[in-house]
Amino acid sequence: MHKKKITPTGALLYVFLTVVLVFMMIPFVWLLISSLRPNADLFNEPFAVPKTLSFENFRAVMESHPMLLYFANSVAIAAIATVIAVGAATLAAYAMQQRFLTRKSLTVLFSMCLFIPTNAFMVPYYVMINKIGLYDNVLGIALVYAGVNLPMSFMVIKGYMDTIPGELLESAKIDGATAGQSFWKIILPVSKPGIVTACIFLVINSWNELLFANLLNQSDSSRTIQVAIRSFLTTFEANYAYAFAAMVISILPTIIIYALLTDRIIGGMTAGAVKG
Repeated sequence: MHKKKITPTGALLYVFLTVVLVFMMIPFVWLLISSLRPNADLFNEPFAVPKTLSFENFRAVMESHPMLLYFANSVAIAAIATVIAVGAATLAAYAMQQRFLTRKSLTVLFSMCLFIPTNAFMVPYYVMINKIGLYDNVLGIALVYAGVNLPMSFMVIKGYMDTIPGELLESAKIDGATAGQSFWKIILPVSKPGIVTACIFLVINSWNELLFANLLNQSDSSRTIQVAIRSFLTTFEANYAYAFAAMVISILPTIIIYALLTDRIIGGMTAGAVKG
């Protein structure tokens, strides 16, 4: 077997990517080390080489706060929001595959929703969630996440559905299949990579979201892990060691998800970027 020779351009590219990777890893490594240091050391010498490292901060965080409840709330909210948003986006994307007069206008309208600042939704969502009695409720936060992430989910799934040959739907119509049968038996199975990609992005976005979770939360019953992290950094007391330990706990699930499903994410995005 002949070994593949590395060209000078390829070598420079590898060096460049290695440098970028190192710079990207430095904040995470510092966060991990800081989570193992006493809070007093972080205040006195935040960037010094630590003298002692221990898992005391992790133990204290788990014992002094209902982190498992916050963790479960985040999981439930991410799951509910993903099911609602991806389900609605899949149906909407399939509807846009049909030929009707306002199809392009509706697609543009959905696309424009991506450019609206998230902060613009704070007051309307707060008022609506209070009106329907879902304030300080896991379901209320999940509904808001679903609404905020719906345009992005729609564009990802539609981008993938646009790569499906139109002849498939035409053949199904000729064979007498209804719109529902075409969706369940043809479009949905073929669109699975795009749907999985949208699910992954929505889960990660929901897991890391803080703005609406903090706005719509008042008690431990619906508090997410991101809001719990913020509670360690209050106006009157800042326990950075506990906050960093909680951050590491919250980051690990998203790292695991992305590491396990990287191929699906890249495959879904690239497939939707090229018209088949």
